[in-house]
Amino acid sequence: MLARLALWIVLLGGVAGSGEPQPPSVVVIVHPSHMGAVSREEVRTIYLRQRRFWDDGQAILPVNREYGCEARKVFEANLFKDLKVPLSRYWNEQYFLGVLPPATLASDSAVRQYVAARPDAIGYIDARNLDASVRVVLRFD
Repeated sequence: MLARLALWIVLLGGVAGSGEPQPPSVVVIVHPSHMGAVSREEVRTIYLRQRRFWDDGQAILPVNREYGCEARKVFEANLFKDLKVPLSRYWNEQYFLGVLPPATLASDSAVRQYVAARPDAIGYIDARNLDASVRVVLRFD
């Protein structure tokens, strides 16, 4: 009886003490055939469109989640927090140089399916929506 009471108190404490929801873990994903390692810095240069080709010469197709979603907030906070200019200003400047930002897809499912179908693609999703159709190369918690 005492053990049940202790368990009940622990469970209630965990629920009551959780406060605000935690941001999701975000995983950077590639097609399963892409076997090379991809570092944090490489992902950053890919998403800034400073690196445009994989080591095999194939063009890299990065995809973003929609602006304002939690996965994108976590992704950008981890990769671009130390940019010297705000990301929006960076892309405004790049646009006038003829460099377009990565395409945007509206859901984790859409990003996962796109990356699973395209060996040249890279994307990121909430880790809870991960499946075996893609390979994880980086994780942000």
